[in-house]
Amino acid sequence: GLMWAGGLNAAQVNTMDINQDGLQDVVVFDRTANKVITYLAQGNALQYAPDYESLFPKEVSQWMLLRDFNCDGKKDIFTSDPFGIIVFVNTTKPGKQLSWRAYNPGFPLLTAGFSSNINLKVNESDIPAIDDVDGDGDLDILNVRFVGIGTVEWHKNLSIERTGRCDSMQLQRITQTWGEFEDCACGKISFSGGKTCDQLLTGGRSQHTGGKALLSIDLNNDGIRELFFSEESCTNLYLLSNTGSVSNPLMSGFSNFPAGNPIAMPFFPTPYYEDVDFDGLRDLVVSPNLSSRNSLSSDFSKSLLLYKNTGTAQVPQFTLTNNNFLQEQMIDVGDFSVPAFFDFDGDGDQDLFVSTYIKGTSATIFQFENINTAAVPYFKRISDDFFGLSVLNSYNLKIQFADMNADGKMDLAFSCTSKVNGRTTLRYIVNSANDRFLVEDATSKPTNLSLSLGENWIVVDVDQDGQTDILVGNDTGGVEFWKNQGVPDANTYTMISSNFLGFGSSTDRQNLSFAIADLDADGKADLVTGDQRGILSIYRDFRTITSDAQRVTKILFNELTDEYESRNLGGRIWPTTANLFNSTKPAIIVGNLLGGLMILRNDEGTELPPEPAVSIFPNPYNFSNTSPLKIKSDRDVFVRFYNTLGQPLSENYFVPANQDYPINMTLLPAGVYIAQFLWNGKTYSRRFVVY
Repeated sequence: GLMWAGGLNAAQVNTMDINQDGLQDVVVFDRTANKVITYLAQGNALQYAPDYESLFPKEVSQWMLLRDFNCDGKKDIFTSDPFGIIVFVNTTKPGKQLSWRAYNPGFPLLTAGFSSNINLKVNESDIPAIDDVDGDGDLDILNVRFVGIGTVEWHKNLSIERTGRCDSMQLQRITQTWGEFEDCACGKISFSGGKTCDQLLTGGRSQHTGGKALLSIDLNNDGIRELFFSEESCTNLYLLSNTGSVSNPLMSGFSNFPAGNPIAMPFFPTPYYEDVDFDGLRDLVVSPNLSSRNSLSSDFSKSLLLYKNTGTAQVPQFTLTNNNFLQEQMIDVGDFSVPAFFDFDGDGDQDLFVSTYIKGTSATIFQFENINTAAVPYFKRISDDFFGLSVLNSYNLKIQFADMNADGKMDLAFSCTSKVNGRTTLRYIVNSANDRFLVEDATSKPTNLSLSLGENWIVVDVDQDGQTDILVGNDTGGVEFWKNQGVPDANTYTMISSNFLGFGSSTDRQNLSFAIADLDADGKADLVTGDQRGILSIYRDFRTITSDAQRVTKILFNELTDEYESRNLGGRIWPTTANLFNSTKPAIIVGNLLGGLMILRNDEGTELPPEPAVSIFPNPYNFSNTSPLKIKSDRDVFVRFYNTLGQPLSENYFVPANQDYPINMTLLPAGVYIAQFLWNGKTYSRRFVVY
């Protein structure tokens, strides 16, 4: 399935057979995350298959179009390069893994200009049309002129003419005014014999900043290509009709596509012509070709429009069937998904909460209930606005369940950016229950921590003094340690270090995000960090590390290459941990820029026994002991202390799995006491002696 496939924002959609089973699979390049995403065709459905992503060249960036330029039946890669376009030839052998070689290594694609060979320059925000425009059997290229004039160049491939074969890219620039039209501004196009751009804009200047996307397509089976055209700053997709000939194309007018109900994306609707529903007919998929969010109005949870081909291969007809193609099968909350787990309803399993950058006019938390019926966790969405946080009129929401007021209960901590004053602050809502989420005072409480828009954070008791502190991943790549001053209900923090654990400023990273848990069941807390490139790093026993060099990044096993590797998990990522598989070692769950989630299961974990294994040591405990009494459990539990009369002596404390949890016993008189542990709705008791 696709539930944990990680979301999509700005999807450039291609098809090719990536596993040599004869079926065309779907390969997406998402421009916002700079990531190739691979889905295997299985029957009439798609299965997320991330191992294939690593088989694509690392050089792919900005845009990727898969086209078979050498007529060997295998699609090759065209992608962006600072000097124009670079091409990778598909060299995959029968029965072997995907493989590629650079076409003309070290050089971008060349074209014969009007006087000499030149780079075929394409702006990095543009999508060219790579298609057999003149119908002679080899692939040509159409692109909007690089210099900011809104006309289209035709680079004719002379491979057939020169060699009789379509096995190379022998390009020659034939014209810089293909179709005899000029784009002036949104909805303003100048055609031959009609008004000029100056006349259409009534004295205004042509507006050529931003990207342009082209798709050539023969819609009426006359062998002459029509043209889809869009601009980065425009909401509509334009269809230009061609009343000329193959050798002398003439665009004579345009309409907003589709005619009855035109596309109205906030920015840059870009079309792709691929068969994505396995019926043998190529469909039209439209997605914004943005490199990043440039407005609060973009809805990245519904950013793939599928227009099914209900006509024929010769005369396609496009009918809108879906405004969230692929995304409808995923957890996809838009962008900047931040996951958190907590047993909201007290039924003993971990429920899922995911915050998003913005939904409609304000950021919200999506709530999912754990329907724990299978080996793979399944979560059912039950709310798009948990606790009504949309009333905050904010964006850039990030969440964590943590004990903010030292009462042993897990509160809802969150940061968000106000739409009123632009400030980003950390606040929390107090939880009144030990084993579920129950709010008696719904007003959010402030802290004194102010953040920049992009800064990430985690609430954790760094120095193990019983008060939760905060780590901040700042804009310059450093990690700040903010110590809790311990004043009840004041929530004041003081920065102790701006390069905690040796993480100082770095050009290699920014805004690290964090998760902290015992990943290897050795009793020590490990640190997981995520960066802006989507890469996870693990630092074992984080309280002892002294520099950021002590990291492990090759943590994902690829079954195709039989190797551990690092992998882009979707642009800016936010990791958390949860025991979703009843294992001795927790899973890592990653939210990302694409608004989705991925689960990384620990492949070394074993199934936990039916009941918790809990130890209290030393037992008996002597007051002369210089170190505190400690508790250790093989899973997350809550503990509360009683005397032998059954009278409670404390609130519930949260004890994280596999870590030595210190308890201060100095205020108790000598005697016998009972520690009562709560897990999965059941209680377990242990006696201990203090003297």
